Amino acid sequence: MPGIDGLRQRAGRYLPALLFAPLLWLVFVPVAILIVSAFKPTGFLFDPGYTADHVRDVWLTGEIWRLIWQSLIFAAGSSVLALFAGGFLAWLTERTDVPGAGAMRAAMLLPMAMPPFLLAIGWIMLASPRTGALNAAAMNWFGLSFAPFNIYSMGGMIFVEALALTPSAYLIMAPAFRMIDANLEEAALMAGASRWQVLTRIILPVMTPAIAGTAIYLVVISLVVFDVPGTIGIPAGIKLLATHVYDLLNHAPTGLPDYGPIGAIAMGMMLTLVVLSLVYQRMMKRAGRFVTVTGKASRARAFPLGGARKLLAWGVWLFLAVTVAAPLLALAWTSLLPWQMPLNAESFAQFTLANHGLFLRDPALLKAIWHSLVIAVVASTFTAVLALLTSWAVVRAKAPGAALMDILAFLPLAFPGVLIATALIYVYLTVKPFPVYGTIWIITIAHATVYLSYASRVTNASVAQMHPELEEAARMNGASWLRTMFRIVAPLALPALVAVWIWIFAHSLRELGAALILQGADNKTVPTLLFAYWTQGQPTKTAAVGVWMVIVLVALIAIGQGVQRWASQRQAES
Repeated sequence: MPGIDGLRQRAGRYLPALLFAPLLWLVFVPVAILIVSAFKPTGFLFDPGYTADHVRDVWLTGEIWRLIWQSLIFAAGSSVLALFAGGFLAWLTERTDVPGAGAMRAAMLLPMAMPPFLLAIGWIMLASPRTGALNAAAMNWFGLSFAPFNIYSMGGMIFVEALALTPSAYLIMAPAFRMIDANLEEAALMAGASRWQVLTRIILPVMTPAIAGTAIYLVVISLVVFDVPGTIGIPAGIKLLATHVYDLLNHAPTGLPDYGPIGAIAMGMMLTLVVLSLVYQRMMKRAGRFVTVTGKASRARAFPLGGARKLLAWGVWLFLAVTVAAPLLALAWTSLLPWQMPLNAESFAQFTLANHGLFLRDPALLKAIWHSLVIAVVASTFTAVLALLTSWAVVRAKAPGAALMDILAFLPLAFPGVLIATALIYVYLTVKPFPVYGTIWIITIAHATVYLSYASRVTNASVAQMHPELEEAARMNGASWLRTMFRIVAPLALPALVAVWIWIFAHSLRELGAALILQGADNKTVPTLLFAYWTQGQPTKTAAVGVWMVIVLVALIAIGQGVQRWASQRQAES
């Protein structure tokens, strides 16, 4: 009976054909069609002729370079702030004696419950020059004749995006800080080095690949994000590449999407982002070379913070208050008013639950909730299964074309949700293999594509930790490949699969950019409906729905943490 080599051969025979099809369809086909559209005179795939006019018109004008410069300022500013904040918080909770570190680790997941566009709306309610609660309070308390804060600015956009990105930076760097070999620090201390020298000459150099990889990841994300630039930048007249693509799709002079210029812009964006993504992938691989894993756990002595312990602990909780509590309170306050009002004693008399009652009775909203739930469940389940199978083929079976499969699974990180959605419109309007345009399924496909990069990285790491002898033993006992996957690989990967499923489910519920591009009359989701409420001048209705959305996401994250702990415990006991 063949052993693991025979298992690999059988898997190698079937997996490429089975996995290349969805990977190529999800990733390669939309991108290829979008690029071809850049060279069509009308921008439509099957129209006759080819031209380079769109590429020339886009890239030889000053407008695109101004948008690129604005986008780079936004990406650099938000990434630097998020990297510093996330890295500092990771160092505090993993390498110092800050009080309450365990509670802080759990609480750092809470900002995921605040969708970026709701975070932006919350801060607009707090720091808008005209109606912001913070501005009104500062002007009343200090007798100012002007509003000291202006969220409708590049600085305001960078601030909000940095708050949204900091939890991601923390979650990436915290494990790297945690896994630093304690022997390196102990040796330096025994040689007479001070704690500060250990930090600057041991910890930071060892962390350099992880820090650099995280920085590239943050830049990639902030270059393509739509939520904050769309919510704050569009009203402020600050255009970035992502919002410009949105305008070309929805507000073109001809009334039809300008697919030609969109394809030309996409070519430049994709080239840049693919390079950054590949550099990120390389940096994260290099990070593993600096970690020593031994059979015996070794925990370094915590860096003593001295008299600053309590002050820094309060700083962490203040960050969480600024990221979650302050905008949520602003939303809750506005949701209880008949119209948006300043924070003062007179507004207490106007309190009403009418907005929340409307939330519970609005049939359009109930339909949007159902759409969001179906999209999130299907997208998270499909993506988790596809990622696990792809990781097994790449890491374990070494199937033919494994490297290409891994690249295809990682590639969506380089594409903004707005561009992926644009490409999907093109695919399902021109090729028409399935009648999904204008339905919830096209949004489901977009979410599966967007989140495949994250899912495949997590499952790759999980499969790499499994010893192949477990699968060989199952095969020697007569188990088929499918049975081995269900009885051995999937149970061992259960904690990673649960983490992937919960992460994608929560992010799918809150995703705005792709859903906004792909929305039609019959596939609206909660985020797109909220964005419509907000842009149509209904802040109190937006706030009421937003409060309930955050409450649901907080509950989901808490449940997800519990399920993940259960899965890890079950795996340890089995």
